[in-house]
Amino acid sequence: MTMFENVTRALARQLNPHGDLTPLDSLIDFKSFRPFCVVLRKRKSTLFWGARYLRTDYSLLGLLEPGTSPTDPTDAGSFGFKNMLDAHLEGEVDVPRTVKVKGTAGLSRNSTLEVQTLSVAPTALESLHKERKLAADHPFLKEMRERGENLYVVMEVVETVQEVTLERAGKAEGCFSLPFFAPLGLQGSVNHKEAVTIPKGCVLAFRVRQLMISGQDEWDIPHLYNDSMQTFPAGEKPEEEKFTLIQASDVGEVHEDFKTLKEEVQRETREVGRLSQVGQGSLLSSLCNLLGKKKELQDLEFELEGALDKGHEVTLEALPKDVLLSKESMGAILYFLGALTVLSEAQQKLLAKSMEKKILPVQLKLVESTLEQNFLQEKEGVFPLRPELLSSLREEELTLTEALVGLSGLEVQRSSPQYMWDPDTLPRLCALYAGLSLLQLLAGSP
Repeated sequence: MTMFENVTRALARQLNPHGDLTPLDSLIDFKSFRPFCVVLRKRKSTLFWGARYLRTDYSLLGLLEPGTSPTDPTDAGSFGFKNMLDAHLEGEVDVPRTVKVKGTAGLSRNSTLEVQTLSVAPTALESLHKERKLAADHPFLKEMRERGENLYVVMEVVETVQEVTLERAGKAEGCFSLPFFAPLGLQGSVNHKEAVTIPKGCVLAFRVRQLMISGQDEWDIPHLYNDSMQTFPAGEKPEEEKFTLIQASDVGEVHEDFKTLKEEVQRETREVGRLSQVGQGSLLSSLCNLLGKKKELQDLEFELEGALDKGHEVTLEALPKDVLLSKESMGAILYFLGALTVLSEAQQKLLAKSMEKKILPVQLKLVESTLEQNFLQEKEGVFPLRPELLSSLREEELTLTEALVGLSGLEVQRSSPQYMWDPDTLPRLCALYAGLSLLQLLAGSP
């Protein structure tokens, strides 16, 4: 996970714990998530490691007939943050518009992140709704209508007040620079200095509401919506071609317990398990070639997204041409690709190494046990580790496992044995749990 992602996720958690404030993943995309911007939700998003939105490069204002533009979004207050990179934060609210945060990250002590919230005023939205119709013949709307996509409009953002450079030195996300990691390219990836300059007016987190369209040019943005609602009128696209999405903003909080995550992962693994042995082997071969190459994994994810949109058949790089992926199996693969791309490239390489050493079942049990015990735990703490979870591992395998979970924020102390729990690690551990589940299935582990 990049430094920018660490900052935005910590910020979202601090301002809106368990809420629908979505952290921005990519610094380069911030201009496409300003108020009134139209975004798409990925087809296989999940609450467990966060709803994921895609930029469209369109604004609602550009999709309407020409007319009067609304007033600028209103400023709902400013906040100041210090040393927030590690996400080990303690908030002190002095007055409603001021938040001071103390942390233990290795940031420059001169770095202060000042942010403000901007939101679309209800009166401005009402005026816009009354005065301007949709441009029914807009090419983007025609394409989205044909694909049956749901569209969302950014209604509130948290943005920087001033340009700030954040720095992190020493242990980037753990210190695991052991000799046998060198071939994996991990030596330099965990012990180095990082710095990121975030420009003034950069969006760090946002809230969306669903755009609803009726007829050719009528539109609305309701305050409440759920996963049964469709942006475009029912009947314009066959229902069986649509995909059910798990939407964070539909419920406004995380899933109830670990059991829900486990059932969700099992449901998706069953779909992958329906592939033939040749298909599963070829999928594993493709993933092994891509683990540690985050950009290539994301490219595969986008390729499958596009294929689902257009109804095209897809073959993977190592998949024989006579083994095609069904709509259901493509959806399941998309689900797991979403989990794998949450992990850092270093973790992906560690997963590949773990497959070679056939220790995925042990690692999966460790992560599962930790999540089962702490899924609803909202406070940091030290908890005992059952010795039998790691007793079968040799020294090198122990270190590899410690590194894998450590890069998700779970610090295992085998000498005690115990582990440090931080609730901010939950999304990354959920993603790791899903990734381990898929790879164990494909690798034929018992």
